[in-house]
Amino acid sequence: MLRRRAQPTLPAEEGFILIEILVSALVLVIATAGVVTLLQTTIKAQGEERHGSEAYALAQEDQARLASMRLGSLNHLDETRPIILNKTEFKVHSLGVFVNDKTSTVSCAAGSSSADYVQVTSIVTWPGMKSAEKAKIESILSQSNGSLDPKNGTLAVSVTNEALEPMANVSISGSSTAGGAFSGFTDAAGCASFPDLPADPVSNYTLTANAEAAGLVNKDGKSSEQKTVGVKANETENVALQFDRPGTIPLNFKYRVGSTGTFATATADSAVAYNSTMTAAKVVGVPGGTRELTVNATPLFPFTSAYTLYPGSCASNNPNTEGKNPAGVATVVAPRGATAAPMTIQLPALELAVKKSGIAVKGAKVTLTDTSCKEAKGNFVKRTYTTNESGLPSSSETGPAEPGLPWGKYNVCVSSSNRKKTESSVAVQSLTAAKSLTIDLGSGFATGVCE
Repeated sequence: MLRRRAQPTLPAEEGFILIEILVSALVLVIATAGVVTLLQTTIKAQGEERHGSEAYALAQEDQARLASMRLGSLNHLDETRPIILNKTEFKVHSLGVFVNDKTSTVSCAAGSSSADYVQVTSIVTWPGMKSAEKAKIESILSQSNGSLDPKNGTLAVSVTNEALEPMANVSISGSSTAGGAFSGFTDAAGCASFPDLPADPVSNYTLTANAEAAGLVNKDGKSSEQKTVGVKANETENVALQFDRPGTIPLNFKYRVGSTGTFATATADSAVAYNSTMTAAKVVGVPGGTRELTVNATPLFPFTSAYTLYPGSCASNNPNTEGKNPAGVATVVAPRGATAAPMTIQLPALELAVKKSGIAVKGAKVTLTDTSCKEAKGNFVKRTYTTNESGLPSSSETGPAEPGLPWGKYNVCVSSSNRKKTESSVAVQSLTAAKSLTIDLGSGFATGVCE
């Protein structure tokens, strides 16, 4: 019997077998990767579910802890505690604020009714969580008997900006002659509530709001504000304040040369900024101090209406009280938390020349006293100069002439080499032509120096 010899494998068939092996391996890898991915997703989902359950349990525990605290300790509570559970560090954020029975709102909006309950919130987060996965529980705690004295009252302070948006982190503090004291900060709702204060309805509580750390100013451009308030028994005294991010308005100056149409750059030492909503005008710079090319009016509350600004430090320095000298003022809105474009204001000019027997006097002392404007200490504002080589008032013997002045009437005193001469009630009150004045120390002088 003859045996059949086996047919040898052709080279082309060996190539097909190798391809089949590679395809099979690739399919196996893909299938394995899918299974691994599915397992990883399942494990991660289980981990997140476990973290969520643990976080909710921690939130429940925190709510129980808050319920056991004194009611007064919960007002404006804002604390975060780390808790490690099963090798995961959770963050427990606890919040507390008084709310009102009638409105169920924070006590700052409670009208004349008292602070009745405390709203407590527990928020728990963990590393790597998604924003929607945090555990949050919010509840209302009622007063227990004796927790708040019915003879006491509540002081609620709300702080908003010009747009009536709440402003946080404003320091609120104060005390009263009856022995009550309080301190705290406004929360995210712009509210600071102080319950259980001894009743003192005769406005004997002194309240101080300080927004310096928050970088805010009130309507008068000040970082702090103080007022007196009263607190009635079993009621809430509501105090509304406004603070906002300040703006800046740069002021530049010019004066008319003689009665020509030519203007030159001027300097100024101070300026007034006023808005009808302010309780008092704001003076920037130092009246009678160093003169600058630019005076920055800041910090200014960002009213939606415009400020009126003019050089000087008194209402008498305003040249546009009757609407006749608009070039002497700037009217502009202060931007919120920003700097406005520079404004240029025209100053009236006093072209004063100091001579001795017709020859210019260098180094003479010139004192100009604004007789209609007093500084904070009650003295009239004085501006001093030294004449240059041309006998013109300047900031130094070699500096340029500085004829620009705030609108007003001045007593002029010039002294040199123990010779003194004065001129009273010199009106520097024109924007169409400079006031020209020459003082000659060659005759008719008195001995002494200008004060």
